[in-house]
Amino acid sequence: MCIFYNLSKLLPVLFVRIVLCVAACNNAEYEINGKCCPMCYPGKRVHKHCDKYTSTTCDSCLVMTYTNAPNGFTECLPCSVCDASNGLRVKQTCTLISDTVCEPLPGYYCIDLLYNCKRAMKHSSCSPGQYINQTGQSFINTVCDYCPAGSYSNGTFCKLHTNCASLDKITIKEGTDKTDAECSNRAPSYLLPLILCVCGVCSLSLIVIIVIIVRKKIKQNSGLNRVTTQDLDL
Repeated sequence: MCIFYNLSKLLPVLFVRIVLCVAACNNAEYEINGKCCPMCYPGKRVHKHCDKYTSTTCDSCLVMTYTNAPNGFTECLPCSVCDASNGLRVKQTCTLISDTVCEPLPGYYCIDLLYNCKRAMKHSSCSPGQYINQTGQSFINTVCDYCPAGSYSNGTFCKLHTNCASLDKITIKEGTDKTDAECSNRAPSYLLPLILCVCGVCSLSLIVIIVIIVRKKIKQNSGLNRVTTQDLDL
């Protein structure tokens, strides 16, 4: 019982000592070699750690490096690069206290985003027969949808098929989801009777010519028969 009693008294003490040991340095300090040194301000780095006689010596970050919070770094963080080959451009230039902010190039959208866009892809294009339901944005790809019946598109927006009848024309090719209907002009209203009349006259003339030719043939044959009969009588 005494052992358990002593342990119950010692455990809280041990716990407090462990916590104090772990949390020996406050929020404005960093631990190095068992000592707590004051942190450097954002935009700076540790040039020399503190000792029992001097405080931390800090120095400014070099070009294209930064620190955005109080720190105990001996080297500043490298600035991010917005690479055009990854579909990116600079939105906000890197400073001593902030990283470069990248954004997608026009016509691209971000596909790898943590705290900063790392890579972007080109917006998708809609195919013929589809239309752009939602235009692509910096963080959203283009959304395509199919044209409703009776319309067509080249991949941008839908148009209704041309109604040939409403234009007093005839449809020579029906429209599809990718192409418009094709129309042709109607023949003038007076043209059909004229064509029929001409065809009738031509037909009648042809009949007359055929009759004349047949009659000539008959007469020629009759003449030949008479000559043959006379020769026989002689």
